[in-house]
Amino acid sequence: MYCYHCGYEVDENAIEKKSSTRQKYIEEAPLDADIQYVCPRCGHLIHRGMEQKDVKSLSVACHAELQRGRNDFARGMSFTSIAIILGVVGFIFLQLSKKVDIQFRISTSCPEFWIFLVLSVIAVILIAFGVFLVVRGLKRKHKYTGLLKDINTKTFVQ
Repeated sequence: MYCYHCGYEVDENAIEKKSSTRQKYIEEAPLDADIQYVCPRCGHLIHRGMEQKDVKSLSVACHAELQRGRNDFARGMSFTSIAIILGVVGFIFLQLSKKVDIQFRISTSCPEFWIFLVLSVIAVILIAFGVFLVVRGLKRKHKYTGLLKDINTKTFVQ
């Protein structure tokens, strides 16, 4: 089930367990509304037989979520790019930490080695967060592109 007000995917089993929350919003509903579920994110009622204004509201919510997915993807790609650059710079500092006086072994007491460690840690954190955002953005874009396609072809069933 999908809430067209906030774009939240409603878990039907979790809603059935929270009957007190559902009862609160059922009492506020018009008598002729066929209530299905209450959105746990925004509290709006989700009912069958959507009117044209409801379809437009759903479409607007889908476009907003689609833009959020694009933003997540773009942020994730920028974090990943910055992480790769920091990783390359860190590798250069690792090469600089090889000292001639100790037969080109890595010196752990020189500042170049510590800069390598700091840059490597930052790069790993950024690449993990970047990959997470890219995957989340791609999933969101795929989901809401399909929903918009269903709305446009009038095959959307709630």
